[in-house]
Amino acid sequence: MIAPAGSTAAAATTPTASSAAAKTDEASKGFEQLLVQQLAQEMLKTVGDASASDDGSGGGASGLGGPYASLLPTALTDAIEQNGGLGLDLGLGKVGS
Repeated sequence: MIAPAGSTAAAATTPTASSAAAKTDEASKGFEQLLVQQLAQEMLKTVGDASASDDGSGGGASGLGGPYASLLPTALTDAIEQNGGLGLDLGLGKVGS
């Protein structure tokens, strides 16, 4: 016998709107995180250029050219994400609607 459409077996195999919304929220957050990380990397490049031109040593007084410079974009991205992100509502879940 085939189960009626309203049964729990049919409901278990059909994705719910909340799980679809959660997936789009997760995708939106992931995109925002990637965007922030790329922006932070570009900002670090400009700071490195400015510190190199100050005294010609390339490292600058702040030490941004040191071994930890590659960790700064990730740390900045994580801090922004932990504090609620940038507030970009890109509407990724509304594209197909």
